[in-house]
Amino acid sequence: MRPQTLSQMVGQQELLKPGQPLRQIIDQHVNIPLLLWGPPGTGKTSLAQIIAKENNYPFESFNASTDNKAKLTKLIDKYPDDSFVLLIDEIHRMTKTLQDFLLPYLENGHVMLIGSTTENPIMSIVPAIRSRSQIFEFQSLSDEDIVTMLKRATTEIYKLDEQKIEDNALNLIAISADGDLRIALNTLETLHALNQTELTVEDVKRFAQQQNFNYDKKATKHYDYLSAYSDSMAGSDTDAALYYLAILLKNNDLPSVVRRLREIPYTYIGLANPQQVTQIVTAANQAEKIGMPKAKYPLMFATMLMCISPKSGSFDETWEKLDKDTEHPNEHPMPRGLRDMHYKHSEEITGGGLIDSPFEAPYQIAQQNYMPKGLKGRRYYYSKNNSNERRLEKQYLKLHRYIYQEDYHEN
Repeated sequence: MRPQTLSQMVGQQELLKPGQPLRQIIDQHVNIPLLLWGPPGTGKTSLAQIIAKENNYPFESFNASTDNKAKLTKLIDKYPDDSFVLLIDEIHRMTKTLQDFLLPYLENGHVMLIGSTTENPIMSIVPAIRSRSQIFEFQSLSDEDIVTMLKRATTEIYKLDEQKIEDNALNLIAISADGDLRIALNTLETLHALNQTELTVEDVKRFAQQQNFNYDKKATKHYDYLSAYSDSMAGSDTDAALYYLAILLKNNDLPSVVRRLREIPYTYIGLANPQQVTQIVTAANQAEKIGMPKAKYPLMFATMLMCISPKSGSFDETWEKLDKDTEHPNEHPMPRGLRDMHYKHSEEITGGGLIDSPFEAPYQIAQQNYMPKGLKGRRYYYSKNNSNERRLEKQYLKLHRYIYQEDYHEN
């Protein structure tokens, strides 16, 4: 059932229709490394074979999970004078040593690399390979695409008459496959082995595998659900956040949820509600101790508090200002009196220890500059419009103005 030509490919038409960059690379026989990433069963391997045929190149495959350097060397030596297409399946698992070994052959065009992966190459492939490659994302196949291939299989492989295929049976197989053609064809094969004379809806319902909640925790879909979970909490949508939480927990991803709930309260809530930040982190820690299935209750508690609490986001804005000013710290030497004084002759060498002690000043606050040269009086923190931060900001400004004696800059 593997397609032999571009016209037989189903799905990925946004990449393969005439005029699109990937289609132009294929049509113009451009020898450039390609990284094809997306869910399994969407045509990545099939397209690699078609590209080899279109270029009239030999085709070889290498599995980064199971194959070793000896096999890779053997494949390259097999074509000493000719270019060939090398499909590296699960390229995200390829060791850095192997990637470095492969680089010269990519440079001289000896190997036309096509890497196949379920993980986002930006996060999983080393820059040396990634920067030399064109990246194209494959999408899950639509139910209609899968039904098209299932009809071909029932006709060409299993020789079933249309009258022997009950209405909606192929649609149910497609739905159960959740965008993965390989699963759909395997399901059809199993059903035909059990009943070679007909295909009924009842048979499909009984044997079709439900794929709705299956996803690799190391793959891109995992990060998509985590992102949706976090973004829903940032957007204060309680129901959406609980929905994505349920998906993550049903896939046994308690550790990722706990890590996220330990981090984002400080980012999204911060000083807008410090007490709830503590409650959320405590609930996440408790969930980790309890474990599933009971951990879902403190996690639901923490998730709802995240959504309901007032938000701030002021720390991100504060960090942006800090990031800019600390880009070249040598341009802003610190006051000599702040330098380390805990070594011999520090006072003579650096001036360490000459700063006034705040504990000997009125209110235990010394009116002196602590900021580096050129940044005296710089203000980084600005509160958001919520009652708690406004209250804390008043105290922050009172201290700021006292220390710098009204000498501060609002930038």
